[in-house]
Amino acid sequence: MEEYRIRVLSPDGTEKHVRELDPPTGTPLYLVGGPRRMEVGPLNDCREATFEGDPATLGIGPRDTVQVQYRSAGTGPWLNKYAGTAVITGSARSEVGRYKLQGFKIRRLTEVEARTLLPEADLGAQVRQLFTDLISSGQLGSTLLAPTTSTIPNLSITSAALQSNFWKVSKLIEERLRGRSRQTRTYLNPDGTTQSKDVNPDWGVNPDLRPVFGYPTGTLTIDEATEGVEIDGLDTDSTLLVTDVRVTFAQTVLTNGVENFANGAGMVPYRDARAPLTHALNVAPHSYGEAWRGLPLPADPALFERLTASTVEVYATGFVRQGAPNPPNTTVGVSGPNSALWDGDAGTSLTLTPPPDIVVSYYNVLLTFPETAPLPDGWEVKAEGGTVSGLNISATDGNLAPNNGARLASVASEGPPTAAGLALMGDQSQARLAGAWTTGGLYDKTRSASFLVKPNDPDSTVKLSAGTLIRASPSLMAASATPLARVPTLNPVVARLPGWNYSPAAKASLTLRDPLGAVLETRELPIELLVYDTADDGELYTEVRCGQRDEAEALSFTAAISTKDQDATTDAVRAST
Repeated sequence: MEEYRIRVLSPDGTEKHVRELDPPTGTPLYLVGGPRRMEVGPLNDCREATFEGDPATLGIGPRDTVQVQYRSAGTGPWLNKYAGTAVITGSARSEVGRYKLQGFKIRRLTEVEARTLLPEADLGAQVRQLFTDLISSGQLGSTLLAPTTSTIPNLSITSAALQSNFWKVSKLIEERLRGRSRQTRTYLNPDGTTQSKDVNPDWGVNPDLRPVFGYPTGTLTIDEATEGVEIDGLDTDSTLLVTDVRVTFAQTVLTNGVENFANGAGMVPYRDARAPLTHALNVAPHSYGEAWRGLPLPADPALFERLTASTVEVYATGFVRQGAPNPPNTTVGVSGPNSALWDGDAGTSLTLTPPPDIVVSYYNVLLTFPETAPLPDGWEVKAEGGTVSGLNISATDGNLAPNNGARLASVASEGPPTAAGLALMGDQSQARLAGAWTTGGLYDKTRSASFLVKPNDPDSTVKLSAGTLIRASPSLMAASATPLARVPTLNPVVARLPGWNYSPAAKASLTLRDPLGAVLETRELPIELLVYDTADDGELYTEVRCGQRDEAEALSFTAAISTKDQDATTDAVRAST
């Protein structure tokens, strides 16, 4: 006989009690109609659950953790089927109270923060470290169990170092980590052909209260010939369509410069208003049309790649010391590797020592870049012992014959870099630079950058731990953007299976039959959700939602609210520039 019980933990993870339906001693469990709609994802990550019961005997308080345990035979081991945080609890004055639970992924992990640096490592190892550090921080008490290589395996992809910056854990995983891995899954169509779908890792916390991250595995075979199995179609929801994402960096600088179009007009000055820097990424085919979503990202050095310079030169500007020889020695002392300007390592630096015969007003650092250097988004400069200004980029095109000057574009920042060392140009300024940042051609071309450093003390050294051009990392932007792709799944279904004795899997193999038992079709679909439920007569059953996690109408309503929130965020970003 199938049976269930609940285990209740306090918000700090201390066990309060276990309630069984028919305990040998103590308070029995009383739920009206049993546990209802306990949702878990294909990786066994817990979502939401609801039930009704007697508040006096359940003993579930606000923010308690509740585990629902199950066994298929009266003497078998208890298995955890669901775990979540109580966000709605019944009134002690009611005979029957309503309870709502939410899994850690959608509740507690949206409330606690990540506080540590995640060093470069395999993506799976990096996520294990994230949860290990979170547990050590004490923000969740002793509720979560430590991740293992079984629940969070290595994914055979190296993930760049990431500073957590006190982001909420769920946001860090969703926007910065989950998209760093991608796999293609193949599913069988009824006609024997296959269809493919690109997926990112799933994640969450499983019923054992252990973090999970990775790709679901296995196939759940569902055949209408099996007693008690029903398969029904779901209306297809296509309310939310996302095929392209526009990544936006709002924190940019005012810029000015000159352009020469090699048309005889000579140099033409300009000054651009502050505007966002954006990048467009395609994340899904346009089979159902083209649909865009905005993705604001912070001006975080970890999201940018540093361009490697071909040459580095440093000059000093100032006045000659009294009594200096003629000609004076104006050579700046430079020690340390040039690569310190673009290696991304705060521990390495280029040290500038003032010339012996000059009282330095400014150091002028000039870099040149090879033709293969990609179009930059801005600068990264960090100085110790001095103040940075005069950021400049210049390029000449080798494809057009000079006419009253070569085809040229320059961009200069009117402000200093941020505290993190970044200065990003807006789209319009970058478009000007792109006109001259070309490859090939018969005529001379240049790609250079420069900046000034005013020493705090003319007689002291200045250390540069960064000083180069940067561009937003295509792979890290894709890591944030690709999980946002949304396209409809054709012909989704929901299957009802007797009992709870089913484990989540990556996909379902579905065999549909006519009333006489003949096979109508066999097909495969990705499993989106398993729902452990109780019928009105007390029978336990499992819903398996394939290709779509909910009814079309419910998804459509949720998508409408989500779109309004996204639009409000994007509008706020635009208004901040």
